Amino acid sequence: MPNQDRIHGTQAARRLPLREHRLRARVSLEEIMAETKISRRFLEAIEDGRYEELPGGVFAVSYIRQYAAMTGYDAESILDHYRRRCEPEAEIKPVRRQPPPRGVRFFQSA
Repeated sequence: MPNQDRIHGTQAARRLPLREHRLRARVSLEEIMAETKISRRFLEAIEDGRYEELPGGVFAVSYIRQYAAMTGYDAESILDHYRRRCEPEAEIKPVRRQPPPRGVRFFQSA
C-alpha cells in the first residue's frame, strides 16, 4: 500500500507555521478574538490551513489580514497560500469570432 504522506504531502507541508509563530509572539487566540471579533473556529481554520471553512470572498481575506496584524506574520504570504489552495485558476478559453450570417448587411449611418 502506498504511503499516504508521499501521495498527499505531510500536514506540515500543506500549512504555514502560523500557530507556532503566534505562540512565539505570545499572542493568545482569546486576545485575537477579543480584538477582531473573529470566532475561534475561523482563527483555528486559518492556523490549520483549512481555508474552505472560512466565509467566502472579502471576509476570508479580511480575517486573514486581521490575524496577520495581530500575530506579526506577513499577511501576503498567508494570502498567497490561501489563494493557491482556494481560488481556482481561471480557465482561459479562446474567443472564436463568428462571421455575420449570410445575407445580413450592415450599413453605416451618416
